[in-house]
Amino acid sequence: MEKLTKLGATDLEVTRHGFGAARIGDGAPLDQIENLLDNLLDLGITFIDTADCYAESEELIGRFLGDRLGEFVVATKCGCVTGDAQGEPYSRAIIEDSIDRSLRRMRLECLDLVFLHTCSAEVLRAGEAADALLRAHDAGKVRYTGYSGDGDDALQAISMGVFDVLQVTFNIIDQSALEEVLPEAERAGMGVVAKRPIANARLLPSDSPHCHGGPHWNPVRQLLIDEGAWDDPLECSLRFTLSHAVINSAIIGTTDVDHARANARRAKAEPLSPQLLDALHNLGLAD
Repeated sequence: MEKLTKLGATDLEVTRHGFGAARIGDGAPLDQIENLLDNLLDLGITFIDTADCYAESEELIGRFLGDRLGEFVVATKCGCVTGDAQGEPYSRAIIEDSIDRSLRRMRLECLDLVFLHTCSAEVLRAGEAADALLRAHDAGKVRYTGYSGDGDDALQAISMGVFDVLQVTFNIIDQSALEEVLPEAERAGMGVVAKRPIANARLLPSDSPHCHGGPHWNPVRQLLIDEGAWDDPLECSLRFTLSHAVINSAIIGTTDVDHARANARRAKAEPLSPQLLDALHNLGLAD
């Protein structure tokens, strides 16, 4: 079992490496997805992140994990208009329908954690979205509430004081949350979940089929090579993210059980040294 950590001030204990389930509903063979989900506990992963709008992701989680879902902390997201739904994004009706649909799909009576899914600061200030999520909490459908988003939108969510957890982009390439968002979330006592913690594999060599490229990866790669920390680029990326104590868990998505196994191993690696972290911060990669 991976080391568990409290998610902010909640009583939810999560693994430092969470499983991102966005891609499992995108048409991968069902036996492959069943095998992957069946192996999560054996890999020591007990935190799953999904969303109402992630195709069949929630349905597959409910179908293949069933009664075992009680052994996991499951987070989902709401607010987007999906399928045949009618209404305005982030309206009370859409959020209520989204939460009820998530409960049905995953065969749960209560959701551990529900994030508002990347709505703008303007939508947050209007109040309807947050109020709808809090109503679901008061009705016993949601244990804890969260916001998923970045930048000024995330700062607005933090300032409202109504969300328990923040999900935010943070990785070795995109450090934009480091200056304001992460310190503000920490001061607010929020749990923090990092999305895209391996920078969409942008540190992989350019001839790798999994590399997504990007303008900033060359200086990072060279610094890690110079420091002797380049044996596994994806491990370097994950170690960077998890070396920041404010990050409770980092979500990595895959449809391949071998990739999940490798990521679980990477999550157990030691933090980067303070000196290397400082050097990476000083590259000024967050534009």
